[in-house]
Amino acid sequence: MINLHSSKTETPASLSTEKTRSVLSFPQRIFRKYRDNEQGIAAIEFAIIAPVMIGMYFGLAEIASAISTDRRVSHSTNVAGDLATQEPELKDGDIEEVISAALRVMNVSDASSVSFDIESFIKPDASSDAESQGRIRLNAAAGNFSAFDATALTDKLLSEKSGVVVTRVKYEYTPLKLRFFDSDITLSETFLLKPRRSDSVQFQDGPGSLVDCTATTYANVSCSATASP
Repeated sequence: MINLHSSKTETPASLSTEKTRSVLSFPQRIFRKYRDNEQGIAAIEFAIIAPVMIGMYFGLAEIASAISTDRRVSHSTNVAGDLATQEPELKDGDIEEVISAALRVMNVSDASSVSFDIESFIKPDASSDAESQGRIRLNAAAGNFSAFDATALTDKLLSEKSGVVVTRVKYEYTPLKLRFFDSDITLSETFLLKPRRSDSVQFQDGPGSLVDCTATTYANVSCSATASP
């Protein structure tokens, strides 16, 4: 005879085993719960990447500012030399206008940190040494330029038939000091240009002349001749 009613009786031992398994799997369930939880992943990624990105941003901003300033220094040097070579003679107000225009192009907040040294040279004859046709200095104490050695110039640049105007500029640049640059930087540039309308350019009273200028802004430039032959 077949018994259609069968029952499965849980013994105390089997109940104890199931309970033990349940207790042992509880830490695993907790771990799995937090492991599978993806909330806050974006915040964690941002916390890891943000310091690197912010550091790169400040570094790039600092470098870009320094490069931009250096380009303006180069441009202003070219402007000063170009203006100084367009006339056979520069003196008094003309010199102030050249300096003012160059400072305006440089566009720096403190013009007293800028120094110019512009000198005109020519050779009286092929066998002679270079002779200065005058020198212009702006904020000489800030730049502290040494005398330019014109003997190193070749005949293609300087001869008895064609002089040259040497323009040197220095600027004490104060960087943003955000990441890479911790101290001031001296930016400098030198341009050599040929006279446009004459064999040479004379500054103030000619050979031996020295014109000292000071400036606090491009609109406040003052020059005076301090030496003459």
